[in-house]
Amino acid sequence: MHPMVRQKSESTGELLRFWRQLHRISQMDLALDVGVSSKHLSFVETGRSQPSRKLILKIAQALKLPLRHRNAFLKSAGYASEFGEEPFDGPRMQVVRQALGRMLEKHEPYPAFVVDTGYRILMANGGLVRLVQRFVGQTALQKYDNVFRLLFAQDGLRPYVQEWPAVEHFLLARLWEEVLATQNSGLIALYQELSRSRSGAAPLDLRLDAAPPVLSLTLAKDSLKAALFSTIATLGTPLDATAQELRIELLFPLDEATKHLFQREA
Repeated sequence: MHPMVRQKSESTGELLRFWRQLHRISQMDLALDVGVSSKHLSFVETGRSQPSRKLILKIAQALKLPLRHRNAFLKSAGYASEFGEEPFDGPRMQVVRQALGRMLEKHEPYPAFVVDTGYRILMANGGLVRLVQRFVGQTALQKYDNVFRLLFAQDGLRPYVQEWPAVEHFLLARLWEEVLATQNSGLIALYQELSRSRSGAAPLDLRLDAAPPVLSLTLAKDSLKAALFSTIATLGTPLDATAQELRIELLFPLDEATKHLFQREA
């Protein structure tokens, strides 16, 4: 396991030290950010001082911790959670699901989907279903409910992705950044799984001077070809850990041929 991936840090001090070092911030700088002495912060890290609930929340805010980790930080010091962790399919998330469903519907005929922090597909519109079915078949989305596994699988979309080594390198780099930011155990396992099947040892030259200002994903199968780029949106100012972790990915056509393809398919 990479040293920048947290394995098991249970105490408040261990958690504080891990996140502080991960963000490459000194005790003195962090102490200044949260308004305490560096000596007091040092005592918290070594377990010689018990931080208040208010201080833990200020530290978590300064380190920009995900809400789920802010709750874990509080619990390590014996305090109750600050943020909810509602299940996505629970009744209190109904209004969020309705809003997301409306967004996916309005993006038709182009593909759109919602994933959690581990990239499990929670919702998908008809555009995504039609795209996957045309390239892979009717059962692919039942077999692979994770967008990375769907993309990386040999019986998924991978054989149809043009310039796969470059795309693979970009996606693994993006996934690693999210591993560090979230320290999510499912995401860590996903990264390890996909890294073992990596096709190349070195990244390709993407020739960025001639490329569009976004990374494109081009799928080709016989005479069928679709060139797409994606945007990722999140919910603003979430007060719940589950809501904060949701990602809405919208795929757009990169050329007129792809635009007409999706319009005809719909």
